[in-house]
Amino acid sequence: MQDVLDSVKRFAAGEIEPRAAEVDRSGQLPHGLVASLGEQGLLGLAVPARWGGIDSDLATFGACLEIVGRACASTAWVLLAHSMSARAIVAAGSDAQKERWLPELASGRRLGSAMAGTEAGGGSNPLGIRTAARRNGENWVLEGGKEFISLAGLADLYVVMARTAEPPASLGCFVVEKADSGLSFGRREELLGVRGVPVGGFALSGCTLPADRLLGAEAGGLMVMGAIGAWGLVGAASAALGIASAALGAAMAHVSERVVAGARLASLAGVQATVGDLQMQLAGARAGLAQAIRDIEGCKGPPLPLFMAKLAATETAVCVVDRCMALHGAAGYSRELPAERRMRDVRAFTIHWANNEVLRDTIRKGSLA
Repeated sequence: MQDVLDSVKRFAAGEIEPRAAEVDRSGQLPHGLVASLGEQGLLGLAVPARWGGIDSDLATFGACLEIVGRACASTAWVLLAHSMSARAIVAAGSDAQKERWLPELASGRRLGSAMAGTEAGGGSNPLGIRTAARRNGENWVLEGGKEFISLAGLADLYVVMARTAEPPASLGCFVVEKADSGLSFGRREELLGVRGVPVGGFALSGCTLPADRLLGAEAGGLMVMGAIGAWGLVGAASAALGIASAALGAAMAHVSERVVAGARLASLAGVQATVGDLQMQLAGARAGLAQAIRDIEGCKGPPLPLFMAKLAATETAVCVVDRCMALHGAAGYSRELPAERRMRDVRAFTIHWANNEVLRDTIRKGSLA
């Protein structure tokens, strides 16, 4: 996979990073970005080669997300959201469903959105989902609404969680296409960071789907979430580390050049100690994530090592970016430099892709069970 990583590095440096500031300023993804991501194979990272992907493992997926996150957080977010939808189809789709959707997702002919589960009052708890799916002959009819959905209105298909029977665990996953009748999009959220990503809600009103839009079993939604969860955790942790790595690289270049009172900042013992500490923190978080990926091989229960690694990596990334902004002095607080953008971007990865406060509670319960 080294050839893949080298190719991603060249593409990120040449095509993604130069446009990152404009993506943040305008709140719009560059025209042709999705097609370019598909041409580079990035949209097929989570898709097996049989259906047009590159069949990457979790470690390679994470390495690619870190490279892209270093270049542009919004692009990394798009890639992660798309990969999660593809992975849901890989995990639960029939051969016919995989043949129908995966080649188009891998090539970029279609863009997918992450698992649509968040609802008003439900938050991160899938058991709080109230969107309902009822049978009508051979069809399913969906009624309800979702909030804070990545790529809302931009993506071509959405993997939607809906209740197929009474609680507690009767959730199913459905593929809803953008052109389906009964699907309507609400306003776009104004985000603090990852501003190039359209995030918003949508309503499902009498949205009638054929039977083959159900992924897996009628009550298999939680199984699908469990099957793809590791990809979201690894992707989010890796992208956050990429943002922090970019911040540290910029800070190191700044202190090497900046002269105050006749001395370069890099010559000061306090600055040297700070940079050394930040390098160690990033290296530790990266190593912890790599170990967690190895630890969950064959894991049949909740992937506690990955929960811990995602929490540690994203919180470390926030701290590193904050310290790096301070190393720039007053200029770091200016929008002329990317330091403040990275501060806004990195925080998003602690809130989404498994909220860190929820992870803390899950780790606490799992560790003492």
